[in-house]
Amino acid sequence: MKEAGLLRRIQNRESAALGELMERYTPYVAAIVRNIIDPPLQAEDVEEVVSDVFLSLWHNAADVEEGKLRPWLAAVTRNRAKDKLRALHLSLPLEEDALELTAEDPETETLRREAIRTTKEAVDALDEPDRSIFRRYYYLYQKTDEIAAEMGVKPSVVRNRLSRGREKLKKILVERGLCCEAEYC
Repeated sequence: MKEAGLLRRIQNRESAALGELMERYTPYVAAIVRNIIDPPLQAEDVEEVVSDVFLSLWHNAADVEEGKLRPWLAAVTRNRAKDKLRALHLSLPLEEDALELTAEDPETETLRREAIRTTKEAVDALDEPDRSIFRRYYYLYQKTDEIAAEMGVKPSVVRNRLSRGREKLKKILVERGLCCEAEYC
């Protein structure tokens, strides 16, 4: 059954629909969790976060827009995984969480914020489909084969676009002084 139909059934509180959806999306959700919290946490912790994500879906299904289930799952999964790390007082991976951390001095904090803003702007400046591929790969933690299947292209096309996109990003970051050409950025 299509995703929209499953979501409507969950919104109507059909527990069988949640089971079907879990069967379909557990590998996706678990991969995101593992990319964020593995290896510091055990397999049981990964399973707990995955369960929390689907429980959250059950309670908040009415808030999920049709056609937006996968991004919703990715966002909730990232947040739940990070919450788990915080609860155990473990460090978070660098991403936008760098904005939440306080630098030792105001100058360092300003430079950090500028680097994050510039990097986000550089990704936003990529043309489609490169921008979508970057977001799927680096933000939603999708594999190149999965992105390729969803976009109807070969995995090699996705890998090539990622490679060219990284070169474009590096050029932008070099131009803006965030890294030098000799560095790998």
